[in-house]
Amino acid sequence: MDRQKALYIKGTSKTPEIDFASGNIQISGRSIPEDSVTFFEPIMKWIEDYLKKTEKFTKVSFKIEYINSGSNRFLYKILKQFDESFKDGRNITINWYYEEDDDTIKNLGEDFKDLLEIPINLITIT
Repeated sequence: MDRQKALYIKGTSKTPEIDFASGNIQISGRSIPEDSVTFFEPIMKWIEDYLKKTEKFTKVSFKIEYINSGSNRFLYKILKQFDESFKDGRNITINWYYEEDDDTIKNLGEDFKDLLEIPINLITIT
């Protein structure tokens, strides 16, 4: 299988920036798309394809500023994909960034950490 091509989607006021390359995957910004399914389906497909043959090490970073419930559901599904791959023995690190005073995003990261086996590093942005 050829190496996975990168996926880049420029962020907007309603959608996060998606910056995926083999071994380094990042989702950042606001995530309040009007149609979460349409926005996240190609992202989940890319991850599915990537996880069929990952790099030796994959770093996944979430730098979310604000998120709605529809996006929240998809972020969990994305994390679940990485969790399953991690349980299969792949070397994956999840970094969850949050602003020092943003308890909502911090608590969301803690909730995901409690629901999954893959270690999630909660990192404060000061």
